[in-house]
Amino acid sequence: MSTTSPEWYQLRNMVSQGDFSSAAALLRTHPHLLEERNGIGETVLHFLAIEDHLSGVEWLHAQGASLNASNKFGTPLLFEVAQLGYHDLFLWLVNHGADLNQANESGDSLHDYLVEYRCDKMLKFIGEQFPAI
Repeated sequence: MSTTSPEWYQLRNMVSQGDFSSAAALLRTHPHLLEERNGIGETVLHFLAIEDHLSGVEWLHAQGASLNASNKFGTPLLFEVAQLGYHDLFLWLVNHGADLNQANESGDSLHDYLVEYRCDKMLKFIGEQFPAI
């Protein structure tokens, strides 16, 4: 049985459908939803980032959701976005405050994580965009 609240799903669905006025109303009565996590430890922002849903990520961030959230396995959303090869979302996240220097629960850097998962194209892209890291 899921321990994720029905409101978490409501917020996710509203934001993913672009119903930001209803989502805002829900957040006014349940502000904790920005930090609440589903069964695998993802915030709604984290979930939408994995789905490459930039407008939802933008809106949730504007409401105060963290861009440096990690799932219950300790994997930062930036790592997963990079692993999935979402270039535009990755750049948006970094340009809006996601920490390129964060580590996962095992202490691996973003670079180490992408090497482990053989994400050569994303490693090259990040190297071109951010040569200092």
